[in-house]
Amino acid sequence: RRGTHCAVDAMDYYEELGINRAATDIDINKAYRKLALTYHPDKDDSEEAAMIFERIAEAYDVLSNRKLKATFDLLGEIGLKDGVPDGRGGRKGGIYTFEASPMAIFKRFFATDNPYEALMVIQDAFEKIGGSGKPELGAQRTYDLPVTLEEIFHGAHKAVTHTRKVQREAGGAIESEDRTLTVAVPPGCKNGRRFVFEREGNSKPNVEPGAVVFVVETIRHDSFTRSGDDLVYVAKLSVVDALCGTTLKIQTLDKRTLTIPVVECVDANSQKIVGGEGMPRADGSGRGDLIIIFEIVMPNKLTPAQKSLVRAGFFYPGKQPSPEQHAASVAFLNAANHGSKGWTIGFAGQ
Repeated sequence: RRGTHCAVDAMDYYEELGINRAATDIDINKAYRKLALTYHPDKDDSEEAAMIFERIAEAYDVLSNRKLKATFDLLGEIGLKDGVPDGRGGRKGGIYTFEASPMAIFKRFFATDNPYEALMVIQDAFEKIGGSGKPELGAQRTYDLPVTLEEIFHGAHKAVTHTRKVQREAGGAIESEDRTLTVAVPPGCKNGRRFVFEREGNSKPNVEPGAVVFVVETIRHDSFTRSGDDLVYVAKLSVVDALCGTTLKIQTLDKRTLTIPVVECVDANSQKIVGGEGMPRADGSGRGDLIIIFEIVMPNKLTPAQKSLVRAGFFYPGKQPSPEQHAASVAFLNAANHGSKGWTIGFAGQ
């Protein structure tokens, strides 16, 4: 039943760990240990596993704390988190919010965030107690996988090569072996996602090869930064364009050109959102948005004449100027935009 819960359903922490309410502390620890090692992101990177990993972390966080466990036993999840009326005009409960990350809970329990290292610790403990014929598990090896934003947008198959050490018999020579693997990066892949290749680590007698892990590291893009499923684009506008409007031309990751009119006055750090022009969502449910953040570029200096003209422009009557004011403004604009003598040649109309 794990992984089938509706987001609004109240959680039964005992059910999440597959135990009953008579479970002891040992039972709780044993259940969490088994499930956490099974659904750790390095062992199973599916969305369902991620959800289960988070739910069992919360369950363990509550049931391993005597006060929280007692409150949950009495009031349930809703009472534990939100509280319930106490019959005297107040509320009881409402003492818990799950704020730790699932990985932090895992690390607190195992003293490592590496599931393979955790397995080795457990294995060593059992061998010290009664001995074991199982081979030792080799260390995990982790590499960065540089990926461009375009590759994440479209999806890509990345050929990666790593070198592992191989000793074929005890005391024998150690050889270097190049291994080429293919990482299938899906469209919309998250930065930091881990791709795990079991048994690809160093190999020697009586040692089970550990895993090799490649971690997605997004290469910095010249135009965009990523925020979840959204793309962020910083548009630098002159004061003139910020006040009078302009048209942005933005080349997308799939080589289209977006034409974005900016017709309203723009404040520094204000935003404009273009729906559906962000990154593909990993679950295939469409795309995020393009968020345009405006940055106003101020001039370094103005001459006295320019300052006077700017000030005069702001004080020009917005409605019903007098005939004299209208005639003066028309004369000024005609001079400014004159085809051969005007000072706005090349800029007029932009």
